[in-house]
Amino acid sequence: MNINPWRKNKSDPKVLEQEVSKLSQELASNSIETQDLRSRLASAVSGGYDQADTLHNVFIDYGYPQKVTFENTWNMYRRFGIAKNIAELPVITGWTDNPRVEGVSAEFEILCKRTKLWQRLKSLDNRQRVGRYAGLFMRFRDGLQPEQPIQTKGSGQGALVSMTPMYEGQLKVLEIDTNPASESYGLPTMYQYISGGAGDKNDKEANSFNIHPDRVIIAAEGADDGGIYGVSVLEACYNSLMDLRKIIGAGGEGFYKNAAQSIIFQLVDGASAKANETLLDKFNEKYNEFIRNRNNRSLWTPGLEPKVLDSNLTNPEGFFNSALSDIAAASRIPATIISGKQTGRLASDQDSKQFLSGINSRRNDFQTEMVSKVVDWFMKNGVIAVSNYEIVWSDLLALSANEKLENAIKMSETNQKQYMSGGTLPFTGEEIRLEAGYETEDFEEEVEGEELDDIDEIEEPGSVNE
Repeated sequence: MNINPWRKNKSDPKVLEQEVSKLSQELASNSIETQDLRSRLASAVSGGYDQADTLHNVFIDYGYPQKVTFENTWNMYRRFGIAKNIAELPVITGWTDNPRVEGVSAEFEILCKRTKLWQRLKSLDNRQRVGRYAGLFMRFRDGLQPEQPIQTKGSGQGALVSMTPMYEGQLKVLEIDTNPASESYGLPTMYQYISGGAGDKNDKEANSFNIHPDRVIIAAEGADDGGIYGVSVLEACYNSLMDLRKIIGAGGEGFYKNAAQSIIFQLVDGASAKANETLLDKFNEKYNEFIRNRNNRSLWTPGLEPKVLDSNLTNPEGFFNSALSDIAAASRIPATIISGKQTGRLASDQDSKQFLSGINSRRNDFQTEMVSKVVDWFMKNGVIAVSNYEIVWSDLLALSANEKLENAIKMSETNQKQYMSGGTLPFTGEEIRLEAGYETEDFEEEVEGEELDDIDEIEEPGSVNE
């Protein structure tokens, strides 16, 4: 059994005293490096902390886990709304509309509808944000078992049976390529699907099986070293999420206890209490029965005076906002968007623009990489024809039709004011039309058409007179 050295030393002062004395003697004799000594001394006192604070282990003091595992982030995501929002908001916003994949064969559109490709990729994106990675299991119709590599190409989009997104807790790395000379060095050579693992929504399945990497597409945001391990979006803010959960839970529990009105009884009349001694012997039992029955409205307490125990709860807003600010910094999502709190239109608009700008960047970077991996897998395995393609996303910061018209009206009003004052017009008609969402080519065609119509109307009477 592995015993935490901090707790062992706390319960055995002699061991702690001997260890500290030994290390102090080594420091005096310069027999070891100072940094190594600091590490060992801090470990003896506080238990494996990173020595940033040599007198305290803040993880133990504040109740934080020494290591954040997938089970930690998964449970936080499932049971805490703020954590769920952090994981899902960029995914929901980033997949508001689907990208255009230009240059692929017509079979691609059929494949997208049949396999619900964009929905599966959205689910994959959400899963990889909760853990360090997530996998998309590609069920390929080739007559082989999942643990075998794909050996033959398919004959069109019908070769792909389905795609199943899996959490890190469902898809474990079983074997890794350890040959430094191999092209796949450091990458998994076999995965294992674990039925009932953390993240599995189906608790009826009982079988687990191995899956070859040929049949898995990995998504891992933050895996910038060429491997499959990224960083969970909940890891950097996990401590603050715990703090926030404590604040909310403590506030709810404190309010509940105050509302329950705990009562104590103080003896104020000894004579009355003595006269009713038999009754008071069973007082606690009768009182408990009284408070359990909500229809009761009064209770006789001979010689006793009831007093309500209550406490003034500290306003937790400052502590709440501090934890929320750290969460916003770690997740790069404005606090007003995480909590849905509006602090004024200007601030809200600025936060929204900042958030959407980050999502645009994420679309063109990570989400494009996700789509490319899937399209390349389709082409490599004969699901669709090989071709050069391009992935195009819409601009989330693009103005709406109403916003464009409002800007065009403001430009026209500015022109009018400049004209009335004798100044030069700052905007041309073409610039105003472009701002309103119309192309200049359409404007020129309309003008030319009107001129031709006017000419026909002038010449027509002359031809009749002749």
